[in-house]
Amino acid sequence: MTTSNPPAGQAESVKPPGPMSVRPFRLLWFNNVGFFLVANAQRFVFGWLVLDGLNEGEFEQGLVVFTLGLPAAFLVLQAGVWADRWDRRRILIATQAGGAAVMALAAVLAGADQLNLNVVILLTLMAGTASAIGQPVRSSLVPALVSKDQLFGAIAVNAIAITASLILGPVLAKLAGDAFGFSGAFWFQCILLVTGIVFLLRIEIPPNESSGPKRSIRSELAEAGRHIWQDSALRTLFLLLFMASMTINPAIMVTLQAHVKQELDRDSGDAAVPFALMGLGIALSSAFLMKKGDMNNKGAAFQRAMMTGATITFIMGQVSTFGQVLILALLMGLAGGFYINMNQGLIQSSTPQKLMGRVMGVYAMSQAGLMPIGALGLGAIADRIGTGDTISFAAVVAFVTVAVTYIRSAELRKLG
Repeated sequence: MTTSNPPAGQAESVKPPGPMSVRPFRLLWFNNVGFFLVANAQRFVFGWLVLDGLNEGEFEQGLVVFTLGLPAAFLVLQAGVWADRWDRRRILIATQAGGAAVMALAAVLAGADQLNLNVVILLTLMAGTASAIGQPVRSSLVPALVSKDQLFGAIAVNAIAITASLILGPVLAKLAGDAFGFSGAFWFQCILLVTGIVFLLRIEIPPNESSGPKRSIRSELAEAGRHIWQDSALRTLFLLLFMASMTINPAIMVTLQAHVKQELDRDSGDAAVPFALMGLGIALSSAFLMKKGDMNNKGAAFQRAMMTGATITFIMGQVSTFGQVLILALLMGLAGGFYINMNQGLIQSSTPQKLMGRVMGVYAMSQAGLMPIGALGLGAIADRIGTGDTISFAAVVAFVTVAVTYIRSAELRKLG
């Protein structure tokens, strides 16, 4: 993002009001808090249910996380096209209501003791479908609701919503599960989704900027693909995001939960604590970035954050106590705040609004569509070499890849 200097003799321009002063963005933010609480609780609760409730292993846990994210691999790109063409508020309301219905069904089945691995897989497919369709819409709304000067701050504030959910989602779901069983953990998610719809009903969203005759989904996606591919820095950024979703992300968000049970001899539900500390770290670094405002060379900061995170992940796979994991989780979160804010800021500031839905569909694919595949692969590897070495293996692959691009891609280092 570039900023113009004030004319000679003119005082430095007044800092624009914060993004929370924009009512539509504020309402979206409150909805996002509930939505991401569920997103983080969902992955945790299904993993907890498989490992402890059904007494299955890490491969089955990876399989369930895979099916939870599988719809994203097939739907987020099309959903990005819909976000640029259809009423975005209606899409969000419909998908959030669908997700609430799935959580209610899961709660009823859990209360009736009718859950088994096959039923859980079906539930995750339905829940993943509702989430996948809404993801690109949700992401594309941020730059549509705030000014360009407020965008970086809005991304940081939104990251705080995501990280607050990372802290509270698993913890609150575990509290509900401890008090009311797995049924209570699912009802907790259902209530959050229904409550979030109230905020969506009050949002005024500007119309889409797409114009001209509607084309096929393939043609619409090809336009977004050309935008990404023709910008070498943006292309490299997306390739790194794809790689992270196959390595570090599933290692931390999925394999770590099995590691807590298999090699650290804890209840898998105790993984809520390191997840919460990671969220706290992301919130702290996001708050720092929000206060700092826009910054130069965000591409270099993004890559350094990835290398730092990969190093911490490697160590996390090799330590032998739960207390050491907790310290590393907080450090991982501090690096993660820079990772999240930098990559979203770079993508959204480099994309015209008329393409935003489709580009954010590709972004959602990089985050949600590929991670389940990585989780399934890491689960299979963990069955052979153990969870700790699997986490460290994923970290090595990620570190080497990012280090090579950091050295070779000056365009990405200087981006932003």
